[in-house]
Amino acid sequence: MDFTRNSNQSTVAEMISGLLARDSEPEALWTALSEAGLFQMVLPEDLGGDGLGLPEAATVLTELGKAAAVGPALATLGFGIIPLTRLAEPALIRDTVGSGRILTAALMEPGSPFPAEPKTKAVPDGDLMRVTGTKIAVPYAEQAYRILVPTSAGVVLVDPSAEGVRLVPTPSSSGDPEYAIEFDSAPGQFVTENIADLYRIAIAAIGAVADGLAAGAAALTASHLASRHQFGKPLATFQAVAGEIADVYVTARTIHVAAVSAVWQASQENPSRPGDSDVLAYWIAAELPAAMQACHHLHGGIGVDVTYPMHRYYSAAKDLARLVGGASYRLDLVGASIQREDVLDSVAASSEAMDESPFVELTAEQQELQRTLRTYFADLVSDEDAQIMMTERHGKSSRAIIQQMGTDGWLGVGWPEEFGGHGFGDVEQSIFVNEAARADIPLPAVTLQTVGPTLQKYGTEVQKDKFLKSILAGEVHFAIGYTEPEAGTDLASLRTTAVRDGDEYIVNGQKIFTTGGHDADYVWLAVRTGPADSRHRGISMLIVDTTDPGYTWTPIITLDGAHHVNATYYNDVRVPVDMLVGEENAGWRLITTQLNHERVMLGPAGKIDGLYVHLRGWAQKHGVLDEPDVRRALGEIHATFRINELLNWQIASSTADAVDVADASATKVFATERIQRVGRLAEELIGRHGNPLDPDTAKLMDWLDKQVKRNVVITFGGGVNEVMRELIATSGLGLPRVVR
Repeated sequence: MDFTRNSNQSTVAEMISGLLARDSEPEALWTALSEAGLFQMVLPEDLGGDGLGLPEAATVLTELGKAAAVGPALATLGFGIIPLTRLAEPALIRDTVGSGRILTAALMEPGSPFPAEPKTKAVPDGDLMRVTGTKIAVPYAEQAYRILVPTSAGVVLVDPSAEGVRLVPTPSSSGDPEYAIEFDSAPGQFVTENIADLYRIAIAAIGAVADGLAAGAAALTASHLASRHQFGKPLATFQAVAGEIADVYVTARTIHVAAVSAVWQASQENPSRPGDSDVLAYWIAAELPAAMQACHHLHGGIGVDVTYPMHRYYSAAKDLARLVGGASYRLDLVGASIQREDVLDSVAASSEAMDESPFVELTAEQQELQRTLRTYFADLVSDEDAQIMMTERHGKSSRAIIQQMGTDGWLGVGWPEEFGGHGFGDVEQSIFVNEAARADIPLPAVTLQTVGPTLQKYGTEVQKDKFLKSILAGEVHFAIGYTEPEAGTDLASLRTTAVRDGDEYIVNGQKIFTTGGHDADYVWLAVRTGPADSRHRGISMLIVDTTDPGYTWTPIITLDGAHHVNATYYNDVRVPVDMLVGEENAGWRLITTQLNHERVMLGPAGKIDGLYVHLRGWAQKHGVLDEPDVRRALGEIHATFRINELLNWQIASSTADAVDVADASATKVFATERIQRVGRLAEELIGRHGNPLDPDTAKLMDWLDKQVKRNVVITFGGGVNEVMRELIATSGLGLPRVVR
């Protein structure tokens, strides 16, 4: 799996950047693009092209989108050349595609964008087809050499200057030419019966442009915020401003992963997830215009000046959202098309026809792992244990379940073989975490994802021998001791001290909201070993044995009625020096590295999918699955899950040594805030359509209530989301860091 550009795409991107730097006027740019052969490159080699395809064409569109300088490229490449090379006979392609020729497609009918069953009719007339009907929102129709027209008989290629074709100019937000077309027995050439592939390619191309628009607008706005001063300092240094531009970045990343996936899916002969195009179209319509409005807001007056480029991004985004049919229409399609019970089988069945090297998809082996884990987790927790863990998440039941996972060999999925693991990669670990979250399994996240990997990298041989094997067996459990009463999420200001006394450290202080601290065998404790004012430079990491008489705790019952967390106290707790992890006063690096992993762990898509599965099963059983509001809600939850899953995949598949701070933070912000939204959505539906006199409904209502309340904490656990937004602004957008 790989979300990064290949060498061909990188070369294309460099070419487009060079052309944009030289020719920014639309006509000159179009000429330059044509002369550079960028439209012929996607033709098959036997037709004089370079044999490239949709991924390279999408790169062209994304780079043009970054400059808000798309012009007729979307219509020509995404609606014309790429569909023709996939769907048409070679002779027809040769006769149609030419240097500088504009092509387009008529994808909308009044009241029906991208209609699966077009009202526009086509009937045979000798070697021709006769087309009758109305199409709207056709870009560059008058300027085009040919138009691809979806009809009742399939896709027909029509000359816009032919008899029986009436073109009427209609408004567009960007000012790019757009037309309504009335066909009255207009002659055309038959291309294919396969309308679905035309639509899939067109939406992927639209997604590529949207990807560029979002990234370009975010970069433009960030540059303005960094250079514009008010009240004597850059606008970017105001926390509220940094938070707003960070949200634009999050939107841009979600559109990016959705677009990359849709492009790859549309490039396959047999797409494994054809629904990704519907998710992408919905996401563009729902998210992109709002992000552009935020960019305008952050620009202030300069952003609405037509001599400044921001308006081009917003106008283009509005046109794309309208072209796909708008958020409401697209949500209906997502809701109507999802059949999630069979999703794994459908992916596996189609994977046999994929390329040997999957791009944005699980391999056959990874899919098998996902199926195996889904089956395993479905039977792992008894109803009795599940009920106990609703209020006692850490205790006898959870320990037994975790130890069973260890006995069955499932705790080391992502660990290297040298430390007793399976030797799988981060993608497999992401699958494991997501499937556990989907089934609401009490995964020992701190022990498995924080302590284990950190000890593998920084631990001594004594520490590795003492803990790693026991962790994989499910026999030892850690809690994290970071947060303090007066410090909150400001970890650098912690006050718990560790003073060296011979071969031991003496620890004194207090931590709060220590998850599982009442049941843990050890605490992964951040302490101050440097001077009181040393901030992050004086922090060390110790492993504290909870059997020490100086360690005590008091429970904190949270709003879901459960005992997850505690206040923990350290009164002259003695810790052997060989339980120092890494170097003294060098614990900050361990904390920040671990927190990036924890942020990803706090955002597994499986949480949203688990909620979806519960809600869909209930709706189907109680006969409300076809209710419009239920279908839309399920559509939104599914779309949110898929975007979240793609974000998880993107981070897991990264070849970098360390998790990207901005992407980890963006995933955490997105996942934690969206699961709160979809939880509210699910409760609304149950409240509206459910009867609590029914035992199943009452049980689901109680489960949802606890889940929704439990998920309140995740927006500040692992780093409060406001701080995550500042990390996004500085690491992802290059804005100045501010000491607060």
